[in-house]
Amino acid sequence: MRPFTATSIMLATLGYLAFASHLAHASLWQEEAVAQSVSQAPVLDSEIEQQLDDMLNSNLSEEEMRSRMVALEQTLDARAPAMSRVRLMSYIALSNAYLGEVELAYQQLDDAQQLALKSALPDALAEVAGTRILVKTLENKLTEAYTLLNTAIVPLESAQLPRVRYFVHNLIASVYTAKNKPERAFEHLIAAAQAVDETNDERTPIRRTHLSLRVAAIDTQQRRYEQALQRLDEATQAVQQAGLEAMFIPEIEFQRAYVYSMMEEYDRAFEIYKDLESQIKDDPTWVALESTVLNNLGDLAIRTERFESGTEILQQALAVAEAQNDVITEQMIRFNLGFIQVHLDNFDVGLNAMQEVVEQARDTWLDSEFEPLLGEFAEALTMAGRHQQANQVLLEQRGLREEIFNTNLQKNVTELQNLYDSQDKAQQIELLERQNDLNAQQLENERQRQLILILGVVVALLLSTLVFYLYRAARRSNLALQSANAKLADQSIRDPLTGLLNRRAMQQELQRQEAHPKARSDAMVLIDIDHFKRINDHHGHAAGDEVIKAVAQRLIDVCRDNDKVIRWGGEEFLIYLTETSHDALPRFVLRLLQQIASKPVTTENGKQIDITCTAGFISYPFADLNQQQMDWEATLQLVDKALYAGKVHGRNQAWGIVSLNVPYEQAHKVLDTDLARAIEDNYVSAVTLHGPQRA
Repeated sequence: MRPFTATSIMLATLGYLAFASHLAHASLWQEEAVAQSVSQAPVLDSEIEQQLDDMLNSNLSEEEMRSRMVALEQTLDARAPAMSRVRLMSYIALSNAYLGEVELAYQQLDDAQQLALKSALPDALAEVAGTRILVKTLENKLTEAYTLLNTAIVPLESAQLPRVRYFVHNLIASVYTAKNKPERAFEHLIAAAQAVDETNDERTPIRRTHLSLRVAAIDTQQRRYEQALQRLDEATQAVQQAGLEAMFIPEIEFQRAYVYSMMEEYDRAFEIYKDLESQIKDDPTWVALESTVLNNLGDLAIRTERFESGTEILQQALAVAEAQNDVITEQMIRFNLGFIQVHLDNFDVGLNAMQEVVEQARDTWLDSEFEPLLGEFAEALTMAGRHQQANQVLLEQRGLREEIFNTNLQKNVTELQNLYDSQDKAQQIELLERQNDLNAQQLENERQRQLILILGVVVALLLSTLVFYLYRAARRSNLALQSANAKLADQSIRDPLTGLLNRRAMQQELQRQEAHPKARSDAMVLIDIDHFKRINDHHGHAAGDEVIKAVAQRLIDVCRDNDKVIRWGGEEFLIYLTETSHDALPRFVLRLLQQIASKPVTTENGKQIDITCTAGFISYPFADLNQQQMDWEATLQLVDKALYAGKVHGRNQAWGIVSLNVPYEQAHKVLDTDLARAIEDNYVSAVTLHGPQRA
């Protein structure tokens, strides 16, 4: 089910915001300029400002608005106030971005940035940073934006114009909301509201309503559904009093329907969507929302197993998406129509339609969107009994998931450092280092004075005492620095959600073992929470986090102190067992399945979520093979194949590779590509353990 996205950028400039990155190289200059200009109030050209406000409040198309702004820019000269010129240039850049001319937008922002830096006005610097933020969001580069938040915060601290402060604070709040940091988002939403309180013009009620809807969206994200509905009711009353129904009511009702869907009150959501369908059908302002509304109606029909109704609605949505040339929505609708056919046991028709969409999406969708599509396709194949093909799709999904992880690991270096090394800790370490250097220098100075200023025993004793205290202070600083570094080193190998060791810790341990081989009898167990995507979809990501933490604790309860429990990624866990016999391993894995499924997970709002898991397990080293024949990475790949075999054959079970029946040289090629064939041809022996069955 798709959430709503605003479509008109100029009207939504002050309500739907994001972040940019270009000012990083000039941050030091920026800070100096801000420091020199704290008390400098920006001078504005009232005529330019009024024309820009009039354009924002008009119903001009993006092309018309850009043409008027470019014409206005051509009438200006260097004597026009810098702040008004920067605002105009930023708006032109924004229009270019919305019309798909991103490079031209950045060129315009480069010019605006130079003007802002030359003026040394904090408001101008914040204006340019905010516009870059929005352009970065249009490029779908949220992580890059997130890592550079301070480039907007620095000038914002000294900005004076309420319009600019509202713009940038609201922008930062949107980034924190997208990054699931609601407490930080609320801080900036409050600051944005304070800026709005200082205004009293025709855009003031519009900005207030945007803030209310932003807060309601955060409440929904945090599963505070009653608060979200109350906020939407207040927004409805406010827009009615201000006469802004046409601008906001469809969006408010769309959010309300989405909240009811998340609360599983499908009938109420369905009624609202049906009303919206009739309201927006002939309204050019909201016509782009029609296909999304219809798609969500179809989604509700599937959720409630009304497949005939869902088919009819999705066919209607398909016609609208085709007319609007909305390719992505069209593909999703065709995929869902195919899924309905699979539910109706029309396997060939449904699977062919779904596979066609999968092939179309393979090279056009983002990897992060394509990966769950593969998971749903594999689920449909499993429903049709096509387990071998489902296994292939699951393997592709697994490979893509690993690729996404590695890509994000490279792209999100700064973000990961923020997770492991928060700004507060970084500042603390920097202060400790500075204090340590200062104390060490003072200690050295005092030692030199001892050699030069020995004027007597009394003076020497005083200096010695002073040196002692300085030395002790320096030592305390060094110890504090060592302690801080030790904590940070530990955090770098810990998963922040569960406190378990992370992938990096396990890789380091296995690489150390590989460098210093010795006889061992260890084992690996790879675990995946069953239907975790369904848990997130039905109960929200906060409940998903609760499930992950509960599973982590149950794994710790089962394992010994010398075993290692690792969060391998997402909903996957790896247990590395030391000194474990071949006979004891299956008994341990069976106890593990029973422990995880022993009782439901209770979420913060009191919901009970039943959970099971699927696992793969193997002894390490496998079949007494040496590292040259089968290292830990190859062993882990084999146990991963066993895990996916368990998922394909019904979940809530564990598959274990227990013996090698032929020489490894004969078996390894088949093991690398097709575990099912290796088992069928008796190259290896496998056992299947089933988890507890629920009533």
